Amino acid sequence: MEPKFHQFDCREQNRTDLRQARAVLKYKPDIIIFELAGKRGSPETIFNKYNCKNKPFREIAIIQKSLKKVSRKFGYALSNIKTWENIKQLWRNDHNVLLYNVDGPRDLRAEFFEVWEHMYPCAAKNWLWWVRIYLREKIMANHIQLILKKYKIKNDPKILVFLQNFHWRHVKFLLANPSKEKIWKYYFSKFSEVAPRTISERIKRNNKLFYKYWEKISDF
Repeated sequence: MEPKFHQFDCREQNRTDLRQARAVLKYKPDIIIFELAGKRGSPETIFNKYNCKNKPFREIAIIQKSLKKVSRKFGYALSNIKTWENIKQLWRNDHNVLLYNVDGPRDLRAEFFEVWEHMYPCAAKNWLWWVRIYLREKIMANHIQLILKKYKIKNDPKILVFLQNFHWRHVKFLLANPSKEKIWKYYFSKFSEVAPRTISERIKRNNKLFYKYWEKISDF
């Protein structure tokens, strides 16, 4: 398989950014990957279970209503409403684009707002913050690999990736199947206070949530 990736992030500003919405109609993708939490650890969405004529548009209406509420605080959420409108247009034209949510679970995502939000960007100098980034991106890469493994419709599917630039750079690195040593160097080599042999115990002492996921999916 030779998938063709086209990545577009969304500027998280107090205004709309229609690049993702426009990309849906420009590329008419076979797959769209969202930076959203999957349900029960799976990237699958309910929309993939139906053919174009029977898509549950009511579910989309609920999503759009929620986005409208969120947009009162985060203006860029309005961008996603238009993206959903264009996805519906593809389905109405009998183009069955598949949708996947590849981000880590909600507790791992929410931890940012509970702990790190008011420390950013200084948080990026903390090794434990990079543990969280690595875990999220490891899950994203695992989910994308699973999606590609299961996809059998075309040999060269067009895939729109709606991850932030920051995450996509790292996920592409992980998708290349680097060695354990290269992964350590990429994420943690600048932190002299941790080492591959001791980091697991350090995480366990500092953050039980991170440790739970580290034990499940880390390369170390």
